[in-house]
Amino acid sequence: MIKKTDRFTLLHTEKSKFQKKNTKQSYFFMLSYSFFLIFIGLFSGSLPLLFDGTLNILTSPSHLLTDYIALGSINSAFLNSGILTLVSVLLTRRNNIPITGPLIAALFTVSGCSFFGKNLYNSIPIIIGGYIYSKIVKKPFSSVIVVSLFGSALSPIISYITFGLSLPLILSIPLSYIIGIFLGIILPPLASHVLNFHQGFSLYNVGFTSGLIAMLFTSTLKIFDRQVDVKNLVSTSFHDELLLFLLVLFSLMFCSGFLLNHCSIKGLKTISQTSGKLITDFITIATVGPTLMNMALMGFLLTGFTVICHGTMNGPIIGAILSAVGFSAFGNHPLNSLPLLVGVFLTAQFTPAFQIDQTVVVMAGIFGTSLAPIAGYYGPIYGLIAGYLHLSLVTNVNFLHGGLNLYNNGFSTGFVAAVMVPLLDNILQIKKEKMNAGKRKSKKNY
Repeated sequence: MIKKTDRFTLLHTEKSKFQKKNTKQSYFFMLSYSFFLIFIGLFSGSLPLLFDGTLNILTSPSHLLTDYIALGSINSAFLNSGILTLVSVLLTRRNNIPITGPLIAALFTVSGCSFFGKNLYNSIPIIIGGYIYSKIVKKPFSSVIVVSLFGSALSPIISYITFGLSLPLILSIPLSYIIGIFLGIILPPLASHVLNFHQGFSLYNVGFTSGLIAMLFTSTLKIFDRQVDVKNLVSTSFHDELLLFLLVLFSLMFCSGFLLNHCSIKGLKTISQTSGKLITDFITIATVGPTLMNMALMGFLLTGFTVICHGTMNGPIIGAILSAVGFSAFGNHPLNSLPLLVGVFLTAQFTPAFQIDQTVVVMAGIFGTSLAPIAGYYGPIYGLIAGYLHLSLVTNVNFLHGGLNLYNNGFSTGFVAAVMVPLLDNILQIKKEKMNAGKRKSKKNY
């Protein structure tokens, strides 16, 4: 069992030279990463293909699974991800937000999901809604911006209303933005309360919140006889190119972290000793260098998992890997994530309901690392069980929200954690009482 380090679960908020140095290094890394994606987008294909692909991305209903590489083109998908990431980084920079683990996770989630559902058109209303909420409650926008970035999980709702309901654009565009802004307003208060539901053992807290909202929205559509058809559009032609991209990216991340950490791996052990339970900020615990190395190691692990499963690299899988890598600054590390991957792999391998190389199965394994705190806190055996339960559930909850929540796996992991944690706490309590009773009996006999 991984050592519990509750003292690491509080975010450090003091302004200091140490924190400013971390923030400067982190912003440089995130800006470099954004321009790297944009560079690939601009120079990995022809300009006409880039233009047509970008137009297809912006005008698509965009619900799961819509692979922007298949819908548009590989260069338009990378450009879309790079621009959204860059805009998000500049937005946080403008609001003078120090980069922490949660913010890194949010930025990489934006980047990852921009390969299969998010674009500039459908993300803007959620951010505007978060800004309006901050004014309503008279708090700085910086206090809710992370939730707003995560909240773009609901972006497909905006695109679906605009382009999927066959309404005139003069009506569908303002209607989608009004609804999107409303969703952005209600997300922050809901997310803070939902955290108690799974007690911080599902890292994708906003994903679970978004799933609940999307479920209500989909149910409302059904009342008006509007059925959301779940899509399954994935690319199969760019496996080698995408694999090379990931290997180069994670190699650069590890080398950058190693150099920033003065050519040392010191700090990785500290990270690996945490359970990962929310809220665990690796940048605060171990600085930027070890955090980048941990993110790179998780990237290699998840890429290796995809290869072992014989999965084909595509937009959704790339997006899943990048999102989970982001959470490797905020809870995930190889020791607490590996049991979940093994649990999903064994379940898919030895049950007739799944094929191990299916995109949805590979994504379930990668996103299933949201439950890594269970393995980190209670032990790897329970991580295996969590992986089994997650794969069993995640393939059956999509119809609840019709693919209008990009964090479908986050929706599932919230339920798994909510069921497992109270039971595990009860088991541990019973074991503790038995041990104490045994000790008292031994002392009495002595």
